[in-house]
Amino acid sequence: MDSHAENRPAGSVPPRPQRQLRRSAPLSRGRRLTGWMLAVGGSAGLTAVFLRAGTGEQNLTLNFLCHLTLVVFVAIVGGWWPAVAAAVLGTMLINWFFTPPTGQWIIHEPLNIWALVLFLLVAAGVARVVDIEARRTAEARAARHQAAVLFELAGGVISEGLSVQALLDRLRSSYALTSVALAARPAGPTAPDERTVLLISGRPATDPAAWDATVTVDDRHVLLVDGISAEAPERGILEAFAGRIGAVLQQHALDEARLQARELAAGNAMRTALLAAVSHDLRTPLAGIKASVSSLRMQDVVLSEQDTAELLATIEESADQLTERIDDLLDMSRIQSGNLVVHRVPLELADLAESAVRNACGAEQRHRIDLDIPLDTPPVLGDHGLLVRIIANLVENAVKHSTGTPVTLRAAATDGAVALQVIDHGPGVPAADRERIFQPFQRLGDRDNTTGIGLGLAVARGLAEGVGGRVHAEDTPGGGLTMVLTLRALAPRTVPAAASGSGQVQP
Repeated sequence: MDSHAENRPAGSVPPRPQRQLRRSAPLSRGRRLTGWMLAVGGSAGLTAVFLRAGTGEQNLTLNFLCHLTLVVFVAIVGGWWPAVAAAVLGTMLINWFFTPPTGQWIIHEPLNIWALVLFLLVAAGVARVVDIEARRTAEARAARHQAAVLFELAGGVISEGLSVQALLDRLRSSYALTSVALAARPAGPTAPDERTVLLISGRPATDPAAWDATVTVDDRHVLLVDGISAEAPERGILEAFAGRIGAVLQQHALDEARLQARELAAGNAMRTALLAAVSHDLRTPLAGIKASVSSLRMQDVVLSEQDTAELLATIEESADQLTERIDDLLDMSRIQSGNLVVHRVPLELADLAESAVRNACGAEQRHRIDLDIPLDTPPVLGDHGLLVRIIANLVENAVKHSTGTPVTLRAAATDGAVALQVIDHGPGVPAADRERIFQPFQRLGDRDNTTGIGLGLAVARGLAEGVGGRVHAEDTPGGGLTMVLTLRALAPRTVPAAASGSGQVQP
């Protein structure tokens, strides 16, 4: 992955040159400085010690060994160049103070000349070996660290998921960087101070042009690094992090596109169903009203009182159907837009059930509704109008599909909640389709457009969730479908044991 070079407009102040990432130095600046101090101070100290001990030949041999030991120690601490300096300085001090004639650079004995040369060569060779080993050890340690970072980066795919911020934090903490940022990369030549930082880990840079390194993530993003030190990562490590960040950003883009496509498909399906509902289901009651009104306005036909009453009843029934279906559409719109207004108050479930049955059924159907709501059923918390509408929709659906059999409303309190079951003994719904019936404009098994536009159960579930409850479907033992409305219960009441809430709703 290539680094990103950005051009500034003419006349602008050039940014600070970015430092190139390099292989980590094996020895820190502090260790090298300590090595130089040991080279100078140690050589001077050994010279002072041996001057007090004397300048005999036996002490000269020990002097060579001590300076050689010092050179090895300096090589371990400060590296190659301080060790070479210690070897040269030691040779010069031994020659001046301990090799006859002392106090002169001239050496009379050839053996002493060879001894000094051999000492210098051995000291330099040992220092070189020690320095190489120290560098290899440091490089191996750096390689282990980079391998560990890459391993953590690979493991972060699982542990950190799709978090760009976590990747930035990991890179900064792994290499003690001042800050790491993800910035937008506009098209065309862009000055560093025009880049937009999207995410950052660490202290923000005061100068937009002061970032030490820039690595391309993708066509629209760059990775900015500040605080490059001796322990800074190689370019390959930064590119690995940039590649992972690019993959995460691409996954985010794919997820967003997938979500938008799903929402678009759902919206298209909703609009298609709505057009079908308007073109068929809303036109049916309008056509009934129009035909009845036209018949009443005919001047050449004399209608009997019975015919007039039937036409007026048709107008009223069609208007009621039209009002009900428009209400369903408006309720569904409020649910989907989040504009549902809820007033939660304590309510008696038996009163709610009776009101809902009266709204859902005509007088000729109410005898089929059995209420089995014990008087000790605790009150529920909810909105009166919305709960009546929910129960009415469930009852209407049960009556519609019960094929003349009774419909039972049964309540039971469990674990701080009250479950109201609307039980029918109709054909039922396969388990695979039980969630579909709660989707808008679903009319499973219907063969005509006279039974509604398929919003009743969708509205019931949406309103139930709006008041803090839930609606789901179950099998009825022996055949049929049971709709269960679960609501939050308040403090239970105590009633006489003989009391009963069972019965039928009176016309």
